[in-house]
Parts: sequence; C-alpha cells; structure tokens
Amino acid sequence: MKSDEYAYLEDTLAGRRQRDPAFEAQLSDVADPRAEERQRLIDSKTPTQRELEQRQYSLSVYGKEHMKRFARPIVSDKPLGELQIPSDQIIVSASTPQMRGHNAERPGPWCDKNGTPILQNHGGCPQRQVLQIRA
Repeated sequence: MKSDEYAYLEDTLAGRRQRDPAFEAQLSDVADPRAEERQRLIDSKTPTQRELEQRQYSLSVYGKEHMKRFARPIVSDKPLGELQIPSDQIIVSASTPQMRGHNAERPGPWCDKNGTPILQNHGGCPQRQVLQIRA
C-alpha cells in the first residue's frame, strides 16, 4: 500500500476528512487473493451445502454432540446419513400440515419454500373476540 493511500485511510477512519469515492476507486487491492478465492467459493454454495460442510467439519473435529448442538435446520427431504440429526430437517411437501390463516378458509403450508415459518394468526380462534369494558 502506498503512503498516500495509507494516509487517506488513516484520516478518513479518524474522521479528519470526508470519503472520496473517486480516490477510493483508485486504491490498490490489499486483500489476500487466497481469501478472495475462499469467499468466492463460499458464495457459490447454497445454504444447505454450507451447512452440510460445517456439520462434516464439526463431526470430524469435535464429535457428534458438538455437531448436534450447533447445527442449523436443513430444508431437504434427502437422507443425510451420519450428518442427520433427529427431527431437524424441515421437509416441504404436499403432505405438510396446513395452517389456518386469518380467515381460516384458505389453508396453506406452515412454511415457505425456503423453510421460513409463515406467521399464523387468528385462524385458531373459534369465534371473534371482542373486548368489553364494564363500568
């Protein structure tokens, strides 16, 4: 890194000067190319692939209990073998339980295609509730 680039970064981070987008576009890259390649590799994977990779690492380095404790749920219907944790897979299919929505007439799945839960509200109430204030 050149001395003027270093001085610019130092002054900007200390709050002694405003940011200059034109100058920042000219700055030389100081990132490690190996770190950039690793980040590109990570970004190219799906969340499920990253989770499976993390589970494999946790299993091999720390053991089954550590993997169970720190694993995240997976949206998949494939068998995972040794990486499977009982009742952690979120399976989205036609036989998924239906939720009762706001009007309870249009049932739908309890989660979207990414496995995020859908807000359920007021469909389970058998009748309309009214707040009554007595004097």
